[in-house]
Amino acid sequence: MRAVRVVRHARPTEAVEVQETDVPEPAPGMVVVKVAAASLNFGDIARSRGTLASVMAEPPFTLGMDACGVVEAAPDDAGHLVGRRVMAITHMAMGGMAEYALAPVTSVFEVPDELDDAEGAAFVLPFHTTYLALHPRGRLAAGETVLITAAAGALGTAAVQLAKAAGARVIAVAGGPEKLELCRRLGADVLVDHGSDDIFERVMEATGEQGAEVVLDLVGGDLTEKLWTCVAYAGRYLPVGFNDDPQAGMTGRPLRRVSMGNFSVVGVILSYAPQSKLMRQFGVVPNPPDLGPRVHEALCQLVRDGRVRPHIGRRISPEQVAGALEDHEQRRTTGRTVVVFDGSVH
Repeated sequence: MRAVRVVRHARPTEAVEVQETDVPEPAPGMVVVKVAAASLNFGDIARSRGTLASVMAEPPFTLGMDACGVVEAAPDDAGHLVGRRVMAITHMAMGGMAEYALAPVTSVFEVPDELDDAEGAAFVLPFHTTYLALHPRGRLAAGETVLITAAAGALGTAAVQLAKAAGARVIAVAGGPEKLELCRRLGADVLVDHGSDDIFERVMEATGEQGAEVVLDLVGGDLTEKLWTCVAYAGRYLPVGFNDDPQAGMTGRPLRRVSMGNFSVVGVILSYAPQSKLMRQFGVVPNPPDLGPRVHEALCQLVRDGRVRPHIGRRISPEQVAGALEDHEQRRTTGRTVVVFDGSVH
């Protein structure tokens, strides 16, 4: 089968090639998906370069954290999935950019009819992550203000729509007129250009100097402590992305500033799996498996109601992945970039 592979650790245009490799064998607790489309993630860049990522790998390996396609094989207790069109988080968040991929049963969800295959691939990670952040973890309430960084990206465009659907007021932070216009079209109430605006001053102006009740930080890095000054009293700061941190969020931040700011730091991770002592030793406490279907049903209802939809910036071929990953790294993209395996690119 064709697969988008990292053959050496280097920048994506030097590391990524389309190769022939073996079709994955069925494994316990896993389904085999015939992939129609898969999406690009910043985690793919880290794995290409060999820098810090949530799951590391040594070349050669296949990229792709999520995918959409039809289930070809499943364990006996999940046989009802065979033949179903699904979106899935792939095994170890790798292997999705191939004609066939493995995915844990607990991370497989049916695609609503309203979404095509590329939209299905663009949906699962951004919408599940930001729904978990805003609702079970962030407890966003109607009438509250939420500040969203990287608001024109894949997770950001999902978060803007979900926050508006929840009745919140959205302050969207993005870079440049084109990205801010996209945020406006998605429903953002206040637009902040991180390249030319003072984020603190703009947030204070927009909130009557009270700050935002929820701050969804999809970037991290040097912006973090500036965002902390924008959190309302007893507000919630949610660190979700770390793309601007060279250590991928592992450098740490001074907790005294959290104490001084009288706000909560609320962690969130997209993982549905039984808890285990081994995972807890590494600091990983996943969401319970039964939460995934409940989140997905809530999201599908929003899709059916026409209130949310993934924003796809580009549909590309497998051969275009390396260049597209560099575009992501240089912030030259909006929404989701999706690689399709049926030739329908534009």
